[in-house]
Formats: sequence, C-alpha cells, structure tokens
Amino acid sequence: MAIPLQALLKNMQDNPATSGSRYDEQRLAAELQQREDNTGWRLFGGVDTGQYRDLEGSGLQKYNGFGGKIGLRYPLLGAMQARRAAMIDSQIALDQARYSTELTHAEQQQQLRQTYIDWWQQNAMAQWCSVYQPLASAEQALVAKRSQEQQLRRSEHLWVEQRWRKLTGVCSNVVQQDTRLRQQLEYFYGSIIPTDAKPITEELPAQLAQLTSWLSMLEQHPALKTQNTETQHLEPLTRTRWTDRIEADFSVSQRYDGRDGISGSGGGTVAAITFEVPLASLSGSSRANSAQARYVAAQHRTEDTRYRLKHVLNQTLLQYQQHLDALKERRLQLEYTQQLVMEQKARLKIDNQEGFLGLRLAQMEQAEIAQALISDWHEAWSVLAQLQVLANEALPTSSTDGLRWDSLQESQKPKEIESSLITETTQPAAPLSAWSTAAYVWDSNALLDQAQQSAQIESLMQAGFNHVYLGFNATQVSTLKTLNPQITRLIRRLKQHGFTVDLLLGDPQWLLEGQRNDLLQLIDMFAAYPFDNLHLDLEVEQLGWPVPKSRLQDWLQTLEAASQRSPWPVTLVSHHRWFAAEQRFSDVCIPCELPKLNMSRVTLMLYSTEQDSVIERVTLILNAWPELQFNLAQSVEPTLPKENSWSGSTLAELKKINTHLRNQLKDSGLAGIAWQDWAQYPR
Repeated sequence: MAIPLQALLKNMQDNPATSGSRYDEQRLAAELQQREDNTGWRLFGGVDTGQYRDLEGSGLQKYNGFGGKIGLRYPLLGAMQARRAAMIDSQIALDQARYSTELTHAEQQQQLRQTYIDWWQQNAMAQWCSVYQPLASAEQALVAKRSQEQQLRRSEHLWVEQRWRKLTGVCSNVVQQDTRLRQQLEYFYGSIIPTDAKPITEELPAQLAQLTSWLSMLEQHPALKTQNTETQHLEPLTRTRWTDRIEADFSVSQRYDGRDGISGSGGGTVAAITFEVPLASLSGSSRANSAQARYVAAQHRTEDTRYRLKHVLNQTLLQYQQHLDALKERRLQLEYTQQLVMEQKARLKIDNQEGFLGLRLAQMEQAEIAQALISDWHEAWSVLAQLQVLANEALPTSSTDGLRWDSLQESQKPKEIESSLITETTQPAAPLSAWSTAAYVWDSNALLDQAQQSAQIESLMQAGFNHVYLGFNATQVSTLKTLNPQITRLIRRLKQHGFTVDLLLGDPQWLLEGQRNDLLQLIDMFAAYPFDNLHLDLEVEQLGWPVPKSRLQDWLQTLEAASQRSPWPVTLVSHHRWFAAEQRFSDVCIPCELPKLNMSRVTLMLYSTEQDSVIERVTLILNAWPELQFNLAQSVEPTLPKENSWSGSTLAELKKINTHLRNQLKDSGLAGIAWQDWAQYPR
C-alpha cells in the first residue's frame, strides 16, 4: 500500500515537544489575563480593632473600638503605565510562545519529511539490491571459476570480488534499516504505519523561482515573527511622559466604626487620590528610556534574523539547483554506462580475455552509478524538504516542468540486467532461428506494474518464451495517455531481452460492419507504439454456428480494413477448420484471400492433448498452404475440456511438449507455437 508524504503531514499528531509548547502557551495566556486584570479597578478593604485614645473638649477619652472599610482603587499615571508594560511583556511572551509552537511544529514536520525521504531511500536501495545482488553473486561465481581454471589472475579475481562486496554491503541490513526508519516515522507521525505501506516519490521541480519570489514567505517564518512581535508591542512604550514617573491611584471607599458601650456605628465615604514619586526624578535632568532601548534592540534583532534567514534561503536554493544538476548528470552517466555494457557484451567474443574484464568493470560501474543515483535523488529531495518549511502550499517555481523518479526507474533496473546474469559459461545453445514460442498476455497489468515487471519478464524467459502477444483491457485503453510511459518502457524492455512484441486485439463484434470502426480507432490509438505486429483474434464462430458465407466475407473485409490502417504487419489467429486443405474448393476461401490482403502469417487454434493427431493435422495444413506461414496455438486454460487443454501440466512437462512439437513440425514449415494464455501458464 502506497502512502504519500502529504497524507502523513496532513494527519500528523503533535509529538511531546509540540504538546509541551502548547501547554506553555496556556500558562502564558493565564498570566496575561492576570496582568490585564491589574490594569482595571481593584477591590480593597480591611477591618481593625484596638484601644483608642482621642482628645476631645471634655478631655482625653479612652475606649475600645473596632471598624472596617471597603472600596475600589484605579491606577493612574506611572502606576497604570507600569501595569500596561507588564501586560505587554506578557503579550510578547505569549506571542513568542505561539510562534515557538509554530516553529516546533514546523520542525516536527521537517523531521517527518526527512524521515520519510530516508525511508524512501531505504526502499529504493532494497530495490537496487533485488536487481544487483543476483548479478553480484553470478559475477563472483564466474570470476572464481575462471580463476580456478587459470583463465584469470588471482589479483583480478580478488579485485572483482572486493568491488562487488563493497557495492552490495548496503544490502546486509536492509530489513533492520527499514524497521528503524518505520519506528522513527511513527514517532513523528504520532500513529502506527501499516506494515505493507510503501513511500511514494514526489516530483522535483526543474527550476525554482529566484530569491525575490520567496521573500514574502520569509516574513511568515516563525523565527522572524517572534522578533517582529516584540518590536510591534514595544513601540507604544517608547512614547514616555514625565508623569510616567509618578505612581498614583484614585480610590473610593466606605468606612464603618464602632465603640464598646455605644450602640450604633459611625463612618463615612471617602474619595482620594494618592501619589508618590522618587525625589531624584523631580530634577530637570533627562533620563534614559529603557523601553526605547529595548525597542531599538528588538529592531536590530529582527533585522539580523531577517538577514540570516535570507542568507540561509539563498544558500539552500543554490544547493538545490546544484543537487538537481548533479542528479541529471548522474542519469546521463548511467545511460552511457548502460550503453557501454551492451557494447562490451557485443564485443565479448572478439576481445576475448580483455573484453571479459572490460565487461566486468562496466557492470560494476553501472551498479555503482545506479546506487549513486538513489543517493543523489535523496540529497536533492532533502534540500527541497528544507524549503518546504517556508511554503505550506506550492513552492514558487519559474517552470512547470518537473523531474519524476518513475522516469528514472529504467535506470535503476538497467537494460539487459537480467541477461547479464547469463554468463558465457552458462549460456544455452543458440536458439533455432525462425522458431517462435509465444505467450498470449490478455491481462497485462502485472507486466506493466513496475514492481512486478522484472519478475514477469524473468518468468517468461525461464519458460522459454521469445514472443509476446500483448493485450489491454477497457480500463487500460481509457487511460492510455496516462499509461503511455509504462507501455513504451515495457515494449522496450521486452525487446531488449529478445522478445518479439505484438499488439493483441480481439473482439468478434468488430466483424460487424457497424462496429468495424471501433477496431480501426483502436489501431489509431496504439499506432505510435513500437510493436512488431498487430495480432487479431477475430473468431467468427463466436457470433453463432453455423457460420454463414456473409460472415466470412465480413471477416475478410475487417482484415482488409485493419491491414490498410495498421502501421505494423497484421497476423491473425483462427480455428484450424478454416485452413483445412478442402477449403481451397469452398465458396469463400480464407487462406486463398489472405495474400491479397498482404497477410501471410496465421496462428492455428488446434487445441488437443493428442499430440500425434495434432502433428498429423497440422502437417496437412502446412502442405496445403505453402504460401502462408503458420504457428500452432495450444491451451493451458482450465475452463476447457481435459482433452483440449494442457491445464495441470508442470513447466517442465510443457517444455517437453514444446520441444516435441518443434522437432516434429519445424522441418515441415511450422514457424512456432503459441500458448493461451500466460495467466494460467505454470511458473
């Protein structure tokens, strides 16, 4: 299951560092509320009791008394300014805490991005190992054998072994590294990553915008906003007045008094203004303004932070472009090395011993560059991830072009790599010329799947196939533009492994005049692909039995239209009855008409497990139509009767059948055998 990076970022939960920062915000928000309360009215009060001595007209009066008061007080002048300054300090601290949380959250996102990128690199290296480890083993075994036979110096043998051992050393801990990175990713993500999850590569922009396009984003960086908020909040405190030195307040209170032995109570309402001021502040000399100095200091820190961020951004943009250039250069190096490997193989018989070592060196160079390509992509993507801290959405670019990793997949699964495993000491005898062993591939999904493609091609080769009839379902046809790179790449890879690749189309409805144009439109849609032939499966029997003459005429007309429209030679598959010798005397002779349509190759469907009967009937057809070239189709489909299908046979048994039919019929003119179909063929 593929899991994109953006999905992880979207659903990321706070880690302990981010959660702790959010609780700091709550604490500072509570402190700010307390400071705000101090700038308004305050309730005060008190009670007292004691022995009192008052002088009155009648003399000294002694008594025990008690009393109390309650009132409201409001700060004025310097007292209010001090409380507002304290509130601003709290506001600055709260805003800075919020931006600190943003920064911590951004750092968590960056750590998640980087871990994801590291995880991707590990997966890419695992794929590299799956391709090159078998080659390394085969190469080491080959040079060891050569060394034992004294056809290779021991120093050369050890040199090749050491180079491959160094290259494949990364493959020894692939599983452990994957486990470690998954655990790290789960920590930053805050949840479990499915065990079958795989990373998806993101496209790298081909050209990022210039520095000026990033400056507006730079202003939103949490580090710069932290400095800006202090400057903005301190600005009002820089406007000082002489009254700020006077601490004053206004109060309104109610007094209640009582005496022992006297009923009732006395009291009164009092309004008062109180103040205090240091005597030294009353002098006329000017005094330094601490708020002004703090404000200027904050401005300088803001400017310094802006410069540092701008410098780092500029350096990062340059680094990204350098990594991107290195990546493109590495891709070219790999293509050149692949070409070198192919040329070395072609000259192997000519150059002998020197060519043998040259091929070994070229293959090691190819493996090393393919490994370096993964590291180069990792480096470029890592630098891009640093830039994505600034941009929550799309990065500013000066071009819509991008570099996609899937366009380099062929570089990591190099051309001819599987055939490299077949060394000259283990090569089979040269195949018989002009003998085709074809597989009908109606379901091409597995072959188009990059993850399965190499294994599928290897299975086809091991089964002895050298010809593929490649089919596509309705869904694939509807998304043909999207599949274009995969189809082209698949055809190229198959041909590099020696396969003939034909486009397989089949629907009996196309025989009808009203639907014939559907076939022609399909041919037009596939016209740009480098197929070798167009193979048509148009079974006239599927429209009903018996088959009238008019339907045979429809068949010929459809073949004629396809032959005229197709950019490739057209071949067909048909039931053998239409090519029996007696057809030469029928009213509508299909084999007689095919050469007139520029068609000469036919695959005969003669499904039978009675090999002697098959050989006898095919021989008669071959002798009856020497102007045509025939292949024989056999089936392993489990839905057919047992006498018509080889279903249940092992791969070894089918190879024996292939060999027997070839030995019996090739000299009579049979060009090959085709199997229906690959999905049911034993591996």
